Amino acid sequence: MKKTLPGLALIAAVVAVAFEIHNLQPAISPLALCVAFGFLIANFASWPSFASDGTALSSKKLMRIGVALLGAQVSVISLKAIGVKGVITVILVVSFTIFGILGLSKLFKMTGELGLLIGVGFGVCGATAVAAIRPQTRATQEETSYAIGLISLCGTLSIFVLPFLGHLMGLSDQTFGAWAGAAVHDVGQVIATASVWSDDAVKSAVVIKLARVCLLAPIVLILSIRHRRYLTSQGESATNNAKVPLIPFFVLGFIAVAILQNTIDLPTRLHDDIVLTSKLLLGAGLVALGSGVRWKAIRAIGPRPMLMGLMAWIIVGGVSLAAVRITGI
Repeated sequence: MKKTLPGLALIAAVVAVAFEIHNLQPAISPLALCVAFGFLIANFASWPSFASDGTALSSKKLMRIGVALLGAQVSVISLKAIGVKGVITVILVVSFTIFGILGLSKLFKMTGELGLLIGVGFGVCGATAVAAIRPQTRATQEETSYAIGLISLCGTLSIFVLPFLGHLMGLSDQTFGAWAGAAVHDVGQVIATASVWSDDAVKSAVVIKLARVCLLAPIVLILSIRHRRYLTSQGESATNNAKVPLIPFFVLGFIAVAILQNTIDLPTRLHDDIVLTSKLLLGAGLVALGSGVRWKAIRAIGPRPMLMGLMAWIIVGGVSLAAVRITGI
């Protein structure tokens, strides 16, 4: 335990700076900053050797605990608020986003794992979703960091572009809010985009956004099954394969926290503390991830994913608006 303390202290300081910047400017994703700071320290200075044990703990156990606590953001009430029609619309939009970006990634000759990270990040909940699914993929640290950076860029663009387009089209508060909730990636960026419009738009956006978050657990489960099959196809022994659980423990934790959240009336302060703890633990994991990325490897990925991501951002935004206007959610 003593060996991990220096590294945990360093990571905690980095996370604190990232979240303080987010408090000053809510449109900036603190999780994207955590990756960026870890990367900058490792590449422009040197990630200290004394931090290795704490970094390893953060990148695995702490991140997975953070994912499990995300269950506190799953709300059955939110699903009821948008109705069956809304739930079906959200599932269709998220599915189109993931499979559409996977298709684009092939067109742009990217690796399937990078396309998967970007697709799920765009479709569900930004950097948080990328952190959650990465253990169930073969994505490298560089691909993970690239995906988070791209998702953060597109989400930030949405804050400025969507309200401008919404005014041109004369959208109502509810329609614009639902569009922001369906099309923007990170929760903070969804709120920032909708708050530019109105308080009513924020309420509508948050409901749709939380419905997307509900899809995180089944997506991780599907990817876990896929990952086990990959290991089997690569000749992994039954013993080694058994070490990769069919349902990851952090997914079981996610489900358990979600059930608790929806069956017990948790005090608002306790609920908010759980959500904040989840974000802080994910931030610690992402600092650790960023510290293992080198600029040379990022540069080797090339500009194609960036071009693909911007194209996907435009397509997903259009499809989301069309779905919202057709269904009237």
